[in-house]
This record gives sequence, C-alpha cells and structure tokens, in this order.
Amino acid sequence: MSDFSIRPVYPADHAAISELLRQSYAVQLGQFYSEGLLRKALPILTLTVPQILFGGRYYVVEDQERALAVAGWSDISPFGRTCPAGHAHLRHLACAPDRLRQGLGRALVRRVVSAAGQSGVTRLHSLCPLNAVAFCQATGFETMGEVVMGLTPELAFPAVHMQRQVAGYEKGRSF
Repeated sequence: MSDFSIRPVYPADHAAISELLRQSYAVQLGQFYSEGLLRKALPILTLTVPQILFGGRYYVVEDQERALAVAGWSDISPFGRTCPAGHAHLRHLACAPDRLRQGLGRALVRRVVSAAGQSGVTRLHSLCPLNAVAFCQATGFETMGEVVMGLTPELAFPAVHMQRQVAGYEKGRSF
C-alpha cells in the first residue's frame, strides 16, 4: 500500500470527486441493488452539491496520482433539510474500488468525525446504502433501522439509518 494524505476538498477537485463517486458507487452498490434501480439512482446519488462539497467539511484521501476516497459531513440532510442543533449527516462516503480494505475509509471517517465534533456536532447520522452497513458499524455507527429513501417521487432506494455519538471522540476514543 502506498502512502496517502487527507486534505480538504477544493473546487478544482470537483471532476475527480464526481468520477470517484461514479466508479465507487457503480461497483460497490451493484452487489446489493438491482441493475435497473442503479441505472436510475446513480445519477442522483452521485450528484455533488458544490456549496456543501466546498464548504470546508469534505475531505479527500489521495496519493500522488489520484483521489482515492472522499467523505464529508453536513448539517443539511441529504434531502435539503437543516439538521437539529448538534446533529449532522455523514455524506458521500466513497472509496476507489481497487483501494478497499486498506484503511483509507477508516482514516477518512476518523477525520470527518473529529472535524464534526470540533464544530459542535454530538450525533452524526448516515443514510447508509446496504453495502456500507458493516463498514459503518465497524467505525462506531449503530443501526437505527431500515429506511426507504425517496430519491424522486417514483424512485425508492432501500438504505439503513445509522448514527453515532461524536462527543468523546476527540478525547481519545478511537475505532
């Protein structure tokens, strides 16, 4: 495994992040969702909102060659609603398919949780696709229950609502 670094996402990263999301989600979601559902859902799931992506709350893992993983947090839910005080959502977690299980996602989630905690977030939520449930559990998220995300009025996407405490992480708790 080569060395990697984690840094905030910048506007110049938009194309690389969009491509990483498309590649990652197409491969990893394909093991849990039908081809027909993914054909309709991927354009919506991989859509990045610039004002959220570039607000200093998203991070990219990279080596000297390319973006390897991305994730961030937002106090705006995936459906555009403001979260209650102290709550936020983990957003757009993705890792290059050829770099899975190498610690990139875990390091990235650690950075996101720390940054969110430093900003006053005490509870981080995730509307987690089925393929990422085990990973989120391994990084401290608890399963709250199955949900169906209405991506459009006609398009339902099964997911799992997960959440984790953020308070205490900055005091040395780790995963």
